[in-house]
Amino acid sequence: MKSRFLVCLLMPILVLIINSCHRNEIMVPEPVKDIAGEWRIVKAVRNGVDITSLTDFTKFRIRFTTDLQYTIENPLPFVVSKNGSYSLDDPKYPFRISFNQTGNSTPVSTTFSYPVVNGKRNMSFSFSPGCTANTYLYTLERLNP
Repeated sequence: MKSRFLVCLLMPILVLIINSCHRNEIMVPEPVKDIAGEWRIVKAVRNGVDITSLTDFTKFRIRFTTDLQYTIENPLPFVVSKNGSYSLDDPKYPFRISFNQTGNSTPVSTTFSYPVVNGKRNMSFSFSPGCTANTYLYTLERLNP
């Protein structure tokens, strides 16, 4: 009888304690991904083999502007070979990037990731430039953001 009384007394207190816990969800807005700037290749993989040290990638540069244009210096096998415009499939959560070369009406689209590696923003592209037997994965790093 005494334990029943104790349970009846403690139950409302327990319900009050549980209901007094209030969760605040903090909504942090996802920023638009900004790829504007000059980028260089820091890693190149062809058909699963790292070829970074086999080719001189140091002169290649691609510049993305805030007005959605890009320019390429010292072209290599890449998604595109001419300057033009670009777009992301989603400005906050991009998974694909499309390049529209000047003078070409058909855009070229490829997978795209935008990770932070060792405190620096990187971009990764996977593509096959013409021959589907060769697949490249380039990792680019922004220069002086």
